[in-house]
Amino acid sequence: MAEYTLKNIPEEIYHRAQAAAESSLRSLNQEIIHRLRRSFDAEDARLSALHARWVLEALQSGPAEPLRLADLDAAFAQGVRRAKARRRSA
Repeated sequence: MAEYTLKNIPEEIYHRAQAAAESSLRSLNQEIIHRLRRSFDAEDARLSALHARWVLEALQSGPAEPLRLADLDAAFAQGVRRAKARRRSA
């Protein structure tokens, strides 16, 4: 297991983490690992939901047809536009 020392933790975050650790009967290190793991799990769940939505949209879009190069280029361009729009709004 890797070891890492956190530096320059803002006082507010340190005190909140310490209080949370005490209330959940964990060490500060255990509390920080627990919270990091939860944040990654939440991110994984959001991505899984997004992927499931994409699959559902694809299934609901109609019967499969042979893919033409022009269709592939258009789909790629649309995906790039959506990604840029998401990045700007985030």
